[in-house]
Amino acid sequence: RISSTPLKPESRRPTEFLLADIIAISADAIICIDAEQRITLFNDGAERIFGWKAEEAIGQPLDVLLPERIRDVHHAHIERFRQSPDRARRMGQRQEISGLRKNGEEFPAEAAIAKVTMGDSVVYSVVLRDITEQVELHKRLQRAVFARDETVGVVAHDLRNPVSAVKMLSQALLNRAESLRPADTEQLSLIREAALQMDRLIQDLLDITRVESGRLMIDAQPVTTIALLEGSLRTLRPFVEAAGLTLVTDFPSTLPQVNADPERIGQVLSNLVGNAIKFGSDGGQIIVAASATDSEVTVAVTDRGRGISAEHLPHIFDRFWQASQSSIRTRGAGLGLPIAQGIIRAHGGQMRAESAPGQGTTVHFTLPVAG
Repeated sequence: RISSTPLKPESRRPTEFLLADIIAISADAIICIDAEQRITLFNDGAERIFGWKAEEAIGQPLDVLLPERIRDVHHAHIERFRQSPDRARRMGQRQEISGLRKNGEEFPAEAAIAKVTMGDSVVYSVVLRDITEQVELHKRLQRAVFARDETVGVVAHDLRNPVSAVKMLSQALLNRAESLRPADTEQLSLIREAALQMDRLIQDLLDITRVESGRLMIDAQPVTTIALLEGSLRTLRPFVEAAGLTLVTDFPSTLPQVNADPERIGQVLSNLVGNAIKFGSDGGQIIVAASATDSEVTVAVTDRGRGISAEHLPHIFDRFWQASQSSIRTRGAGLGLPIAQGIIRAHGGQMRAESAPGQGTTVHFTLPVAG
């Protein structure tokens, strides 16, 4: 136990010198209270944080350091802690902890409490940290992210009109290909393809801002799972075959209906199969499998390609992250997987990936069973 009254130097043991110095120089507030919740120790850190001098604070009830609105809650917390077998506990796990300075200013804090039972009495030690700067920094970061996403969304939306005009005009000219030279037709085809790529990127930018702001809209309805999967894969099969790969499906004869937005699930499968095409080995297979439990259907898309290293695997759902950062050359903005994950989460499902270098990659996602 640390006494609030300093020991005479000649009566101190070396460990008491060390402990007293540590308490004194700590930047955090270290406060001891007795069973009646009166302050018995108030270190230099507590003086700096709360604005009270030690001689003013010692003997005062702990309430002087707490906003009035949380004093009853704090008393109940201390009482529960006294009766529990725990010797230490972090405070504020379920609600924010606040402190009250001498000048009446409130501030956010992190705190931990420990107790020592000595006979019939209990001594509590509280270590408290002022986190005003961290909270303000977090708020500034949130505002910056919100402003960035709003800007990206506005710019992407405004770009759609001119890109749509390029697509329509290039298609109109291609419809008159018989009057064009072959070289002109080829160039118009390149222009249209570039406009289509720009349109897909704009849509990705709009989707990722909706995902991260929680505004992604889905129209989920009960649908037949096998029809949903086969309908999406039917449009993807020609792209798989054009890449020299084989698309294999592994479904049971029956699967329960799921709550899903067919267009959005088609977008997810397009992304996953597209990635499997990029990273799959020449002449290999892309396997789309499905299984079910009472509550959900799990879909897995597997390629037999180069795989992803353990250090990069946790980042594949980060936006703008690309596998090219692990020395694989790819095209794309690094938005497909985070958008796909956001779509699945909006359905109430989960998405995860497993991979190993040289052994391919499998991405799993779940959809809730209808009803």
